[in-house]
Amino acid sequence: MDALFRDARQTVEAGVGVQVPAGYYVRVGIIGAAGATFAGGSSSPTGRLDILGRFLFDPFRQSAFGVSAGAGLSLRAERGDRVRPLLLAAIDVEGRRSANGMSPALQVGVGGGVRIGFGLRWGGVRAR
Repeated sequence: MDALFRDARQTVEAGVGVQVPAGYYVRVGIIGAAGATFAGGSSSPTGRLDILGRFLFDPFRQSAFGVSAGAGLSLRAERGDRVRPLLLAAIDVEGRRSANGMSPALQVGVGGGVRIGFGLRWGGVRAR
């Protein structure tokens, strides 16, 4: 679940994504999301496709919390606007991993405005 704040518009979207390891310290992910943009008392549908590479500062999860920083591209689609690529930069903090491999994650970044996102990540039971 993400929120995007820019100008006098706010966007709320829900999405799903996949991340794959590209070495010990790097994850590359693709995220698709859809939602609505609210401005001037009205709303319109919106969507996005993000491609994000993240550098993990503790890839072996030796501490309880995982921190990563990343950059990539975001393709946003809004009614009345053309689809265009935007640069994306983000910092993530992952919480403790549960016994089933799930961990909560908080992401703050910029890319078409200020972004704040919350999600659940699954790394597998044996993943670090």
